[in-house]
Amino acid sequence: MSRLPLLALGLFLLVWSPAQARLPDTPTIETAIDAILEDGDIAGAVVLIEGPEGRRVITRGVTDRESGAPIPEHAQLRIASIGKIHTAAVIHSLIAEGLVLLDDRLADHVAPHWVDGIANAQTATVRQLLTHTSGIPDYYDDVWFQTVNTVQGNTPQRTLGYIHGRPAEFSPGEGYGYSNSNYQYLALIAEAVSGESFGALMHARIIAPLDLEATSYNEALNGGDLIHGYGAPDNPERDVYALIENHGPDGGVFTSASDLADTLIGLFSSEGELSELGRLMLREEIDRGDGRSRALGPMRIRDPRGLDVIMHGGSIAGYSSVALYELNTGIVVIVHLSADRPDLAGQLVRRLLQ
Repeated sequence: MSRLPLLALGLFLLVWSPAQARLPDTPTIETAIDAILEDGDIAGAVVLIEGPEGRRVITRGVTDRESGAPIPEHAQLRIASIGKIHTAAVIHSLIAEGLVLLDDRLADHVAPHWVDGIANAQTATVRQLLTHTSGIPDYYDDVWFQTVNTVQGNTPQRTLGYIHGRPAEFSPGEGYGYSNSNYQYLALIAEAVSGESFGALMHARIIAPLDLEATSYNEALNGGDLIHGYGAPDNPERDVYALIENHGPDGGVFTSASDLADTLIGLFSSEGELSELGRLMLREEIDRGDGRSRALGPMRIRDPRGLDVIMHGGSIAGYSSVALYELNTGIVVIVHLSADRPDLAGQLVRRLLQ
């Protein structure tokens, strides 16, 4: 549920640093967005930039091609794997309370039927699930997409059942492999140790404390979810709005650009309401080379000149997003496109930060 080329996105480090933290004016941003929309034949985009001059939310294009309605600034975004930051925050809130430990095994907390027949599930730890070092196979692939429909969400019964009997990617802790299955398991752990549904945990521990009015979990086609995405493997022009694809702890958060910015600030600003959880996320990292690392949840990218970015990308059929927070300056950049074009989302981020 996230295929963003992180190394390509990291190229903006070559042209930008905190000392040069001058964000473009609105006309320049609109020109950059329009160029991306034209290049990719994309219906619409939402961009948020926050820096010393304040916050700007800029929308271009339409909510859907049939109506031609403009995209409102408060529209909910299907942020796909960026929602893993929210899920990681829930897990760290449970860690802070002593209900779960990083070295706990997955199998110590969930019922046996959840781990039986799943490679590495008996021995993988919470730390390895958070950092994608468990080696548990990823359920999300091109074949899986053929099962996506307008009725069924990505429940653990479906997703984990899909990888039953598959071989491990590697032994736990001995490699790195991005797997959405890891976050399906994290939610099961959270429910087991708290006795609450993951949706209730998400609301009580993230949405309510940050007063996120436009954020919901697993509520597709509801309220402010107005933006239609276009494109599927079988048809690049297909309107995929009705598909229930981003559903679950690995990508089921629906949120506005402003709410997402408030989430990043709430977690990673030193004065943020949930900054303790942000600090817990960043206390350990897996080095991935070229200044990139996987923290206990998000990606972290450092530049020798002082740039220090917390980020995550997400893409599903019809939608792609990038969200980043620069720790030194507090600058926030969010890009959301109505197409599964993470390459163009990354290009737009780089243009905005040049």
